[in-house]
Amino acid sequence: MQSNLTRIFTSGFFMLAALWSAMPAVGQQPTSNQTELEQLRSELRRIEARIDALEAAQAAAPGAPAGADKNAAATNARSPTAPIALPKPDSVNGPEAVKRAEDKGMDTMDAGMGGDTIKIPFIPQMKIRGFGDVRAFVANQNLAVINSSPGAPTPPTQGGNSTFALGITDLFVTSQISEHFSYLSEIGFEADPASNGIGVDLERAQITFRPNDTFSLSAGRTHSMLGYYNTAFHHGTWFQTTIDRPRIFEFEDSGGPLPIHNVGIATMGKVPSKKLGLHWVAELGNGKQSYSLFAAATPANVLADHTGKSTNLGLFVRPDKLDGLQAGFNWYQASLVPVVSLLPGYGSAGFPFPNAASYYKQNIFVAHVIYIQPKFEFMAEGVEVRDLARRSSQPLYTSGGYAQISKALGVLRPYARYQWLNPNFNDPNIAWTGRWVGPNAGVRWEINTFVAMKIEYSHFDWKNFSEDSTGTQQLPVLHKTIDQLGTQLTYTF
Repeated sequence: MQSNLTRIFTSGFFMLAALWSAMPAVGQQPTSNQTELEQLRSELRRIEARIDALEAAQAAAPGAPAGADKNAAATNARSPTAPIALPKPDSVNGPEAVKRAEDKGMDTMDAGMGGDTIKIPFIPQMKIRGFGDVRAFVANQNLAVINSSPGAPTPPTQGGNSTFALGITDLFVTSQISEHFSYLSEIGFEADPASNGIGVDLERAQITFRPNDTFSLSAGRTHSMLGYYNTAFHHGTWFQTTIDRPRIFEFEDSGGPLPIHNVGIATMGKVPSKKLGLHWVAELGNGKQSYSLFAAATPANVLADHTGKSTNLGLFVRPDKLDGLQAGFNWYQASLVPVVSLLPGYGSAGFPFPNAASYYKQNIFVAHVIYIQPKFEFMAEGVEVRDLARRSSQPLYTSGGYAQISKALGVLRPYARYQWLNPNFNDPNIAWTGRWVGPNAGVRWEINTFVAMKIEYSHFDWKNFSEDSTGTQQLPVLHKTIDQLGTQLTYTF
């Protein structure tokens, strides 16, 4: 009945529109009427097609009685008292969903399920997804001390061995601009542990040109294609098996040592290699801000430190005969130009960098091997950072990495990870990240399609700078053993 009324209404509208076009209004050109009529006809066809699609989907729903009236079903589906049907997600979730999304050339934040699409006539369609999490921790050390960062000393009013914590609220927005152009952005609302306030960060903002399945070019603020973790897991914690990222891949504003973000261009493609599945990546960008320690939290968004640019080259393989396997290597290089006089503790007796230089050449080498199946996950990555001061022949080395394994057992996924981050405490560009070496293990519980709970125990051998009475970091280096129990409720909306 509903469908018949719709068609009668549509036919009547076309007849009235035809009569109207035959009698041009005063002061209006016939060509203008014809253009408007064509636009109305196009919009009505789109609406009618949408109604037919909804009716067909409702009639084909599982459990519908044979011979049921599809029009009555569509009417009931739109009734205010009818139950709301949640969107059906992809049958695969977790690490396998992330891997499949990447295999298809999609951003991994689109893994598993869709999200709402905002349709406005005559402009590109926009899709919005959201992610968030809430955490709680208890440890044998003061949490504010072990998470302090240079230039942000531990506030005297904060401290304690336990806390609830608000994680990031992440909005992921995408738009298919045209057949070959698309746009995505990540906007994060994140709490600052130093101030306990909420800040807003534009984590990613990139436009991508993808003419085919074998090549893409992106420009804007992206996540650097360093190894596997930083390309597969972004700011939404929903996709991570564990509570936190590996320390070596921690974000810059959380004390991470690597250039996690890049402002510039990024491109990747496939190499004809038969069944080897060889891919290449290349990036060119501003690199990290390094003129002062406080600015090192983000890449240079507007003005680079100097004329030289950072580069990242990489290769990885995905053999056809070993589905789920990926192995690769990256080489990143950039220049760092810290202003030594702006480093915390400069001029004091405890200043830890008496031989600090104003220019360093940085090389980063990353190797990764991952193997992911629907119920099984194994990831391992190793990183070496080499900073060489101008007119010096003695490079400063920092190493880091992790190995992680998990297996899904129904709605539960037990996991274990061993990670290490060994900074060179003589390197002013890296030392502040601190030493973190040790295991963590836990279990992830898929409560439902959109909500998960993680419980995790961590044990670390930890070293970092001490503080003077003013909160300035200085020598000697503190050495502690950290035991921590954490929980995280993570969700997508």
